[in-house]
Amino acid sequence: MANLTYDILWREAMLGLLDQMEAENPEDPALAPKTFGEWACAYVKYVEVFKKLERAYDQTVHPQKRLDMRGALEACMGRMLEVKHWLVKLNRGLDFPSLDDVLVDMKLTPDVMELPCPAYFREERAKELEDRNKFLAALADKYTVSGLAEPGPLPELAPLPEEEAIILIQANERGRQARERAQTMRTFKRQRQLEDRRARSGVVLTQEKAAIKIQAGVRGLLTRRHVHTTAQEELQFIGMKPKVAVAGELDPQALQQLTVLRRKDIQKQRLGEYEEAVVTLKSKVRVAEGQAMRETVQDKINAWFLENRDPETGEYPDFPDDTDAGSKVILNPPLPPPPPAPAADGKKGAKKAPEKPKGKGKGKGEAVEEKKEETVSSVFVSDLEAAVKLFVEKWQDHPEGANALAQKHEAELVRQELRPLVFEEVRLQVDEEMRVLLQNLKDMVEAERAAKSGKKGKAKKGKKGKKAKKGTETKGKGKKKKDPTADRSLESLYAELVSNGIIRPCPARPLQDYLGTVNLLGSVLQAQGLIPDPSCAQMRQVLTQYCIYPLASRYCHLKAPLIRSVLLYGAPNTGKTSLCQAVAHAAGANFFDLSPRNTDAKYPGKAVALMIHMVFKVAKVMAPSVIYIDEIEKVFVSDKKRSKEFGGTEAFNRIKKEMVKEMKGLGLEEQVLLIGCSAAPQMCVKKDEKAFMGFFDKHIYLPLPDYASRLAIWPGVIHRHGGEVDAKFDISTLAHISDGYSSGTIDQVVRSMITPRRLVRMPATKLSMAEALQWLCRAEPTSKDLLEALQDWTAKTPARAALLQTDEPAAAGKGKKSGKVEGKAKGKKK
Repeated sequence: MANLTYDILWREAMLGLLDQMEAENPEDPALAPKTFGEWACAYVKYVEVFKKLERAYDQTVHPQKRLDMRGALEACMGRMLEVKHWLVKLNRGLDFPSLDDVLVDMKLTPDVMELPCPAYFREERAKELEDRNKFLAALADKYTVSGLAEPGPLPELAPLPEEEAIILIQANERGRQARERAQTMRTFKRQRQLEDRRARSGVVLTQEKAAIKIQAGVRGLLTRRHVHTTAQEELQFIGMKPKVAVAGELDPQALQQLTVLRRKDIQKQRLGEYEEAVVTLKSKVRVAEGQAMRETVQDKINAWFLENRDPETGEYPDFPDDTDAGSKVILNPPLPPPPPAPAADGKKGAKKAPEKPKGKGKGKGEAVEEKKEETVSSVFVSDLEAAVKLFVEKWQDHPEGANALAQKHEAELVRQELRPLVFEEVRLQVDEEMRVLLQNLKDMVEAERAAKSGKKGKAKKGKKGKKAKKGTETKGKGKKKKDPTADRSLESLYAELVSNGIIRPCPARPLQDYLGTVNLLGSVLQAQGLIPDPSCAQMRQVLTQYCIYPLASRYCHLKAPLIRSVLLYGAPNTGKTSLCQAVAHAAGANFFDLSPRNTDAKYPGKAVALMIHMVFKVAKVMAPSVIYIDEIEKVFVSDKKRSKEFGGTEAFNRIKKEMVKEMKGLGLEEQVLLIGCSAAPQMCVKKDEKAFMGFFDKHIYLPLPDYASRLAIWPGVIHRHGGEVDAKFDISTLAHISDGYSSGTIDQVVRSMITPRRLVRMPATKLSMAEALQWLCRAEPTSKDLLEALQDWTAKTPARAALLQTDEPAAAGKGKKSGKVEGKAKGKKK
């Protein structure tokens, strides 16, 4: 695409931001969004703007445009997260609000809500990630450490006994021979009937008539083939059928990918030219304008000396310290405070008596204190406004001219950006010089005063800095925890964790591999009082917003609502581990495996505290980091009898105490995320259940895929493993039959079906429906009892529990209250 395309995307996005900010802060406060529907519309618009900015930033070549675009992109990302958290609050604490009715009202398709993972998360750290992966690969080869084990194919059936195998082969061979004889006899019989018909009719088939019949048959065949080809081309054109790859012809998607890579190379080239120009032009600006800046600063400081000099003693004022911004206070003096508002009674300086809080008092007419209405957070609004203002002032009416095609840096804009930096450097230099000059002037004044009084002038010593009182620096900080690995380097700690299999290589697994679509009936179900299970598309959106964006972007991590731990729970093979790996890959994070089975027999006894300390220390220093714990429910089981049933040489809950302590110490500065996976969260009961639920900030349930998602999973998984299906392959029926199977089980079925040997025969023999059903029958569907237990546990999560309490029958509550009131009233009358 042309450069103009991405410029237009940028302009549309910034105008959309401007409209959205005006809609959220109208002149009439009554028009501001308040309801769930209004904020849902705002959220959808922020998602649209964010996707446009992300696409424009990814492909724009101009280096200065990209720098300004980056600020708008991250501010929009943060604001989108703010609005999402507010939507969750308005949605009664449920993390998956259904927006299908909002999308219908806005005339948008569900794919609008698909959130991208910005490429710059990894591209800007490409060198760091490459070096880290090389170091990790070398250590993994040295200590023979591999990634997490993938689930294997379905188990093979037991071999038949020799006698039964011979009988089966004989039966199949007899059947094949019988079919061949029947086909031969059918052809012979049809030919004989045709000859008898000709003999009875008396019509002689001449050579000319035979040629006419052959021509008619061939023309019919060619016409039918042309109609079929035209129909296939039409289906491919409207997107209802994939285009067949032609040898020697470039696929449009591959061609687009080549264009993207070419623009990436141009981006790097333009960025290098811009960085070189910054160094060159900075020295030029310093030479051309530095002296004028120096004189301006000196004149203002000299004027300040004269204005603030004591007229009686002739003493000069003290120069502001660097901690007080130095001469910035002189060059840009703060505005004077506004005058106090006049009192209500007209008396000057009269203070208004503070209002007494309306507390719960005795007697009649007691006033109830009103709670302050909670509103959406607006931390990112100021950054958004600054980004829009910068765009309007700098780029909206900026003429491209001859640079429209090359998109190189613009020297004049670079000079404008460098002038404040050069001015700051000159100001700091002038400050040092003026401090020396001021001290000399003070010495001269002191010497003159001493000469007049007949005493030797002694230069006043400069003010010594006040020594801090003993113990004041550490006061209030508390006792610092002793670091047991203070004498070890980070490389040695990292290597030790790799050797023990705690740091593992993370496969390059994109989040889009978690296939599935949107549930288009979510709003309908909610209107009937039901809470629908989250769809696969909603799962991708939530993990992108809760995990990837705050983990990969330090700007969002510091300002957005803090999420330190996430629980993914669901039936086995629903993709929990794969999603953890996708989050770590998208954010470019280190992957730590603290699963109980992985750490069993490692760091025995009290050494477990050292292991947890090392993991969190390395995770903080080498952030961003993902700490993955599989079967995390077993960490919180305190019953010793049940713990012995889990197997292992040591108790699985041995890491709990230190892990909880380290998690409490995580703050805004640490880009560390703990993701726990559980297939049986109901294993924790009573106090264990309370501790287990309270440990996580978010509880995300991974249900089985619905029909629409299975309709996307089957062809997607088959294509991923290199398979092709024939024309009679009925995906719809297969998706209906596979109800109750998890997405991981479907993937396991396809991997078992498409073996390397089957791939060799794929061009000649496509996959058939019978073949898929044959392998699907070997897999076991998910137990209904397990699904019911997971649903029951979901109802106990904090959001659902609060929802159930508020949804209790109101009639019963009203009846109880009215009975109490009536009883009190009768008592008073008596």
